Amino acid sequence: MFDRNEHLVRIARFAALLRDGGLHGALLTSESNIAYFSGFRGHAPWTTFARPNLLAISADGRTALLGSGFVAPEMARTSVVEDIRIYTQAAGLPLGQIVDVLADLGMNDGRIGMELGYEQRLDLSQFDFQKLCDTLGPAAVADASHLIWKLRMLKSRAEIDLIRKSCDITAQAMRACFAAARPGITERELGHIAATTMVANGAERPGFVLMTSGTGNYGIMSGKPTERPLQTGDVLWMDLGAVYQGYWSDFCRTAFLGKSQPHLDSDQALINDVNAAAMDAVRIGQSVKAVAAAAVEAFRRHGMSVDLGQGRIGHGIGLMSTEPPHLALFEETICEEGLVFTIEPRFMRDHGLFVCEEIIAVTAAGAELLTSSPREITYIH
Repeated sequence: MFDRNEHLVRIARFAALLRDGGLHGALLTSESNIAYFSGFRGHAPWTTFARPNLLAISADGRTALLGSGFVAPEMARTSVVEDIRIYTQAAGLPLGQIVDVLADLGMNDGRIGMELGYEQRLDLSQFDFQKLCDTLGPAAVADASHLIWKLRMLKSRAEIDLIRKSCDITAQAMRACFAAARPGITERELGHIAATTMVANGAERPGFVLMTSGTGNYGIMSGKPTERPLQTGDVLWMDLGAVYQGYWSDFCRTAFLGKSQPHLDSDQALINDVNAAAMDAVRIGQSVKAVAAAAVEAFRRHGMSVDLGQGRIGHGIGLMSTEPPHLALFEETICEEGLVFTIEPRFMRDHGLFVCEEIIAVTAAGAELLTSSPREITYIH
């Protein structure tokens, strides 16, 4: 995916953060973190809990990957890590080999960072994690999530290019679905078109296909495609995500089965104006919560009262479909070059759902738009 040096720089920066944080190293287990630092991506993340992979990074920048014999050849082929250890047991954690790795990297006599905190998950069972803590000692394991996100939240230009490519693939899937939409076709049939179009255009896999259509269904924003046939007069709202070389896209668009409707165009223009206000507020040094506040103020100008409370109108994106930061009034993160997040304020009427999600990257010039699909309603007749 990247020049080898990009991963090596990430490892070196992480090692420096570990040293500054008083940690002797980190032991990482989640697929996205292992991919970010080493370049190796598992073939079926979150679908198998047997035979976990582990990446050790010492505070002086040495690394080792530990995995089953099944994935070891792919580790060797795709990873910048040269020290690859193989374990053969079919289930459970190879504690003895983990201890050996940590000792070899000089990490066995100090605090070790793991994915314990903010928006991180261990790819270990609770029992295996407890066994590991018992083996290392309870004081030996510390949270490293804040250090991980300090690096992962800011994308390189190469990462941004991959996200843009993922967005382009999703845009093609959206166009294919709207071109095929007609009265009588089912949501599930459109979902099949979306998924196959993503793969045909270079996605390694569809990320997700969400859609809703028809009066009474517009509040179902996380609905998977059903056997419901589309009808004339339906608003069709689709939210799609593709995975391209590990990097995600996530955005939505709207179509209407029928002739142009002024009230739909007016509502769509309103949400596009709110989006524009949020994007205009994006600049280096500005807080993320100020971007969310700009959207709230735009709603107010349109006479709409929107209380986000603890909610959000966007989220970071990268190796996961949702990452920090949250685009919310509570988010203190400051915009820096390379920060990538979605902007997706919304409102609902009885006649439709109005949200036009975009993905932007923060640059010296402001918000760089990575999504390219038309923002207007697509009329199908």
